[in-house]
Amino acid sequence: MAATTLAASAEKIIPPDDPYFKFQVSFYHQGGKVVIDRISRKKSPQELTLTPGIHLNLLPAWKMTTGSKDIIVAVMDDGFSYNHEDIKDNIWKNPGECGPDANGYPKEANGVDDDQNGFVDDVIGWDFWFNDPDPDAYIYDGRLDTVIAPYRHSIDALGIIGAKGGNGLGVAGINWDVSLMLLKMAAQGSALDKDPAARVPKAAAAIRYAADNGARIINWSGFVSTTDPVILRPLKEAIDYAEQKGVLLVVAAGNSKKDIDLAENTFYPACFPNDNIIAVGEIDFDGEPYVVKDDPKYIGGSNFGPKTVDIAAIAQNYTTDIYQNQSVYALGGGTSDAAPVVSGVAALVLSLRPDLTAVPLKQILMESAASLPVLKGKVGCGGMVDAFAALKKAAVYPKKDHR
Repeated sequence: MAATTLAASAEKIIPPDDPYFKFQVSFYHQGGKVVIDRISRKKSPQELTLTPGIHLNLLPAWKMTTGSKDIIVAVMDDGFSYNHEDIKDNIWKNPGECGPDANGYPKEANGVDDDQNGFVDDVIGWDFWFNDPDPDAYIYDGRLDTVIAPYRHSIDALGIIGAKGGNGLGVAGINWDVSLMLLKMAAQGSALDKDPAARVPKAAAAIRYAADNGARIINWSGFVSTTDPVILRPLKEAIDYAEQKGVLLVVAAGNSKKDIDLAENTFYPACFPNDNIIAVGEIDFDGEPYVVKDDPKYIGGSNFGPKTVDIAAIAQNYTTDIYQNQSVYALGGGTSDAAPVVSGVAALVLSLRPDLTAVPLKQILMESAASLPVLKGKVGCGGMVDAFAALKKAAVYPKKDHR
């Protein structure tokens, strides 16, 4: 089913010189069958059938803006490979923790809370799980409590939102320039299996940190493993706090192929009723809710529900990856990779209209979405995010005291 609101042509727009942009068909394509390498480090052909109009409509959007370092996007996840070659230049640097201190020592490592925000040497973010300033990718591995190993769930989101574009390297993020704040807030294994509530205080603290330290958008491609309202209260209060600060929280809808409007399928944070939350479902290249196919071990797909899931995005994005501590690139998937598409477009909008706060920003994203009839009754706005349409709508959105 082709989108009904995509009208702009990008035929005369020159794409960026990033060598793997040719595989980033989710951002813009002309339809038909294409063959890409599923992973960059070896020949791994995968054929994709692309329906015309089912894409992010990003090429014409880049004629209006390619992002801004002034826009801070906080990414909440389980650790970060922040030295990836195509990401490192867009990592946030806390201005209060950079440069020489009064004694001539670098603030980055002087063991002093130079900016007096309650966190010592928080140069690029914070590790809320191990309570230190290095939100690296090392966490508890899998289902073991004793093994520390790298975890790469977050690497897709970083590249989708903000891989450095136009640098002749790798891929282009939705924002060629942006500031990615890194908030490590959970470890796998014991956190999920033995103590389902363990993520809650860490996530709540991360959200408050983001809101207090300049983030305009928070991307959380994750969830908490409890539905107990008493346990959830600190998280709900943190999201309320971010809402008061005008911060947009973009969250994944989940991959269980369930209607999360139903009480028995409640899923947090997506099911909180806050106006500053935008929950993102996944669609395929036909514009239909994504369903896992040809995998007998896993029967799933995007969650849905028009009261809870607000908007949809393609998650099969060719983006940054890590292999044996080397910077590589790969085709992603899942609502964890759909959410950062919306976060990326939201950041692009703010680079054009930095005066917008969470509620009007969410309104712009939803009202400019490309309508897909098959999504009616599945997601709130009945469509998929459209970068160019969002920017055009933002450009004429009334300037006022947004709250």
